Amino acid sequence: MTIQRPAIRALGVPAAARIEIPGGFPYTYLVKKSMNKNFKAVLFDVDETLFDRMLAQKAVLALIVQQLPQVFSGYAPERVLAAFLKSDQIYTDLFNNGAPSEGSRDRRSKLFLQLLGIDEKYTAKITEFYLRDYPGVKAHVEGAVPVIKQLSQKYQLGVVSNGYTDVQYRKLEAMGLRDLFSCIVLSEEFGIRKPDPRIFHQAALLLHMQPQECLYVGDSYINDVIGAKNAGMQACWLNRESATVQDEKIKPDYIIAKFEELPGLL
Repeated sequence: MTIQRPAIRALGVPAAARIEIPGGFPYTYLVKKSMNKNFKAVLFDVDETLFDRMLAQKAVLALIVQQLPQVFSGYAPERVLAAFLKSDQIYTDLFNNGAPSEGSRDRRSKLFLQLLGIDEKYTAKITEFYLRDYPGVKAHVEGAVPVIKQLSQKYQLGVVSNGYTDVQYRKLEAMGLRDLFSCIVLSEEFGIRKPDPRIFHQAALLLHMQPQECLYVGDSYINDVIGAKNAGMQACWLNRESATVQDEKIKPDYIIAKFEELPGLL
């Protein structure tokens, strides 16, 4: 993705009220404290916000087992699923904590096989099938697709996601949404992961927006709510699991349980 840098905006505010974006971007943001519902842009997370990753993991595992019956013969489906989800959770946690992405898929596949006591020689094949099938699995979060299409008629839309470029773009394409987003900022392309404010600032910069003109919608309290708030955006927490607020000092501006509730906030 080519990063386009807009011209500097003259905000006409005191230097003390400005936040300079690290990384040499010729841009300055004014972060307002007051609530603002006059949003011009809505930004979204991908996994567990637009794309139901857990549902997709189960679906892609079924495809892998179907294509490698000789490997998983004799193993109870429940045991195979438990090992797959455990290996995925371990490597997802490592990724979210800053571990390098290179080679992580093969390491995850290897651990999956180790947990089942299966020969590791199938590691590359499992990774191959996973990368081929996973992004195209029909696993949309309920309501996400029609709401995105509805909002695209009024707002500029964007994506800010911690994820691999080779699957995140394909997920959006499979959902028929990629062309509705004016910007897509992926951590493995930009080089910085959420909740670092700079990845949110990059999306606002590409949209020629101020952070306070953007609403960010995501499911992760730490990565999405805290990240967006620290970047000067307002945050909508998609809380499908009825989880409790994880930080009393930094709270979401809005909380929704279903995607269909989002248009009513705007």
